[in-house]
Amino acid sequence: MKFSTPILFVAILLTSLGCSTAQSTGGKSSSVNPRDLLQAVNRVRSKGCKCGGTTMPPVKPLKWNDRLESAAQSHSNYMSSRRKLSHTGNRNSNPGSRITAAGYKWNFYAENIAMGQQTVDDVMYSWLNSTGHCKNIMNRNATEMGAAKSGAYWTQVFANPQ
Repeated sequence: MKFSTPILFVAILLTSLGCSTAQSTGGKSSSVNPRDLLQAVNRVRSKGCKCGGTTMPPVKPLKWNDRLESAAQSHSNYMSSRRKLSHTGNRNSNPGSRITAAGYKWNFYAENIAMGQQTVDDVMYSWLNSTGHCKNIMNRNATEMGAAKSGAYWTQVFANPQ
């Protein structure tokens, strides 16, 4: 089989990018179901990836948590109603206070937010191409996750219970 130079270059480029491509999330077009994020995140976590210049080894899969989903939904709703992307929420809440208000007792948390992506693959691509968001996805301290979307706004919450 003979490859042209541009096709070979693209194939090499996609292979070298690690987890920063849609291919790493399964390469499939996903419906907008926040629970699909759990599967996409766990696929990346199982393989490990490169977040910016840092190689992140494989880590254990996350479990879905409904209370974290509730915290994420509340924040996505807030951002959508205000049309503002921010980690600061209603009454100056932060991710930790929102998680606590949802009834989750945590000893670790992280939050990813995004705006405008239409599919799970789109939002994963964005997060995996942002060093900080990617490191949140790959953080070994996280054991559970919840996520939600409201309008154009996504929230993904990672935590470890007390």
